[in-house]
Amino acid sequence: MLTFLHAADIHLDSPLLGLSHYDGAPLIEDIRGATRQALDNLVNFALEEKVNFVLIAGDLYDGDWQDFKTGLYFANQMRNLGEAGIRVAVIRGNHDAANTMTKTLVMPENVKIFSARKPETWLFEDLGVAIHGQSYANRDVYENLALTYPDPVPDMLNIGILHCLISGSEGHMPYASCTLDELAAKGYDYWALGHVHKYGVLREQPHIVYSGCTQGRHIREPGEKGCVLVEVEDDEIRTEFVPLNVLRWAEVKADMSNAQNIEQAAIAFGEELSREMSDLNGMNACVRAVLTGSCPAHGRLSSDPEAVSANIRAVASEVSGGKVWIEKVKLQTRPTIDFDSIAESDTPQGELLRYLKELVGNPKAIEELGLDLTSLKSKLAGSGVEVNENEINDLLSDAGDILLTMLEDEEGLQGR
Repeated sequence: MLTFLHAADIHLDSPLLGLSHYDGAPLIEDIRGATRQALDNLVNFALEEKVNFVLIAGDLYDGDWQDFKTGLYFANQMRNLGEAGIRVAVIRGNHDAANTMTKTLVMPENVKIFSARKPETWLFEDLGVAIHGQSYANRDVYENLALTYPDPVPDMLNIGILHCLISGSEGHMPYASCTLDELAAKGYDYWALGHVHKYGVLREQPHIVYSGCTQGRHIREPGEKGCVLVEVEDDEIRTEFVPLNVLRWAEVKADMSNAQNIEQAAIAFGEELSREMSDLNGMNACVRAVLTGSCPAHGRLSSDPEAVSANIRAVASEVSGGKVWIEKVKLQTRPTIDFDSIAESDTPQGELLRYLKELVGNPKAIEELGLDLTSLKSKLAGSGVEVNENEINDLLSDAGDILLTMLEDEEGLQGR
């Protein structure tokens, strides 16, 4: 049986974003170390499984290095694979192409970096394998590289390595964009794709697979990350996702319906986090806390984001034993007050709501008010709390929520 690993988007030494805003967050060097540890896991797994070779489908690095240490670290790890007889095929992606030092660092003999001038084929005669690939010459490659890949080599297992976006996909730059039908038409047995950071088997006849990234770097890359173990036996191809990441990103939504104040809101989040932690298997995690639902505490949550942030982070640390860090607290709560009825009433509160509604979407009226929101924006930015993107129109809506909630506390607005 022949086995190989398909990995991509390692982004070695890339900083993980969203954790340096408050005391107690992981040290920057520890955060940067997550991508190295994921690479270590890749190498160790390859050695344990005694795979025949490893494919890296682009974005091994993450743009410019500060020095050669990043490249030397990778080279040393590849040398470990070489000593075990494991060959490594690498194509450069858009992030690799942005780094001038990647082109000058000499790699061990077991590593082949594919040319950017045109597609190349690396033959493993002893294994009956032909690997086809092409690196990026520069960061912005929009032409369809797959069209010029060579024909399959007869009587061999043909593998294409490509850093690309499948046409119609969203959320990524359309680098080397192509279609599934175009890749299938090449006649290869397996396409090892990179660029999209989420694992996915797009087609099985032939196999067209995104391995995803090896370590999530921010909240938009949640869940387990890793590589793909591919087994080939009697012309049958089997794939298995292998987790490699050492730190998880996750979004945890908690219902605040029964929360009367900030402390109760934090407790409710802690209870939800406890339930979610069963999926983490003891792994460190970076969590975005999303507070939802119609609740009595809405006005208090909106008016004191720093207190909300501090309480959520304290509870997260206690519940997780220090293994969970809060990347951001996002408020999606709503007031329990019937605002529509109040807005229609002939009361000072109704007049206030109608006036605020007139201001929303009316830049001229807002300008005439002469509001200076500099201090408020600064406070929100420093807290790590997001309240409806902090835009002026949303802030005006929040102002109505807060003011009426305060009036409800003081005067018993509801039921009057």
